[in-house]
Amino acid sequence: MGKDQTYHARVAALSITHGAALAKLLRAHGREDHADNVEAALNEFIGIISVEVGQPVLTQAMNWVSNEAWDCEDIGSLDGVRH
Repeated sequence: MGKDQTYHARVAALSITHGAALAKLLRAHGREDHADNVEAALNEFIGIISVEVGQPVLTQAMNWVSNEAWDCEDIGSLDGVRH
């Protein structure tokens, strides 16, 4: 697997993760139609990326994102973040 392919798959996996979080946020605030649209777009995106980098590479990238997300002990304080 090429270095560029891994990089692009990881960027795509991060985008997928962010998109899924956005859909959850929209759904939690009663914006069902918008959440459905985001999820539909994500499914299209996943299909395209799977063809471009291959399903096994995308799966590896999604696993990498998951591992990185759970290994966030050193991200520091979020006190300055607006809500």
